[in-house]
Amino acid sequence: MGQPPCVLMKEKQASGNFMLFLAAVIFPSLMQLHEGINEVEDKKQKAICLERYRRRDEDQKTVISEIDDNIEEECGICMEINSKVVLPTCSHAMCIKCYRDWRSRSQSCPFCRDSLKRVNSADLWIYTDNKDIIDVATVRRENLRRLFMYIDKLPTVIPESVFDVYDSHVK
Repeated sequence: MGQPPCVLMKEKQASGNFMLFLAAVIFPSLMQLHEGINEVEDKKQKAICLERYRRRDEDQKTVISEIDDNIEEECGICMEINSKVVLPTCSHAMCIKCYRDWRSRSQSCPFCRDSLKRVNSADLWIYTDNKDIIDVATVRRENLRRLFMYIDKLPTVIPESVFDVYDSHVK
């Protein structure tokens, strides 16, 4: 019929020890294994997503860069593709026709409202293409070369008396 109480007690104690063994040793090992598997899966999923989105981003960047090139070439006011002038005070660009039209009506930049009172037409920068922009060192070398060419072409002027003899004893 039933088992004696001491056998039941030993079985209960053995099952308690087994549960303690499960909780102390096996469960943490299973959790580490589960986390490791999840981590590997997460890395795989991240790699797949990064590749997928990187390709999509590259495709979008090429489309956006083509659009940006067209936008950079067109005037911000009339939206026509013309050579542009750049305002020296704020560096905003527009075509010369729009600049003249705007300047006849207002003394401020049409984009940021910066004052244009002291800006003359000679102060404007002409911007025609990205390839036309040169670094400052190149511009400086070119300017020095032009200066020296100009100086070389100047006529030589020699004064009649290079040295005035000054004699303190002569009166």
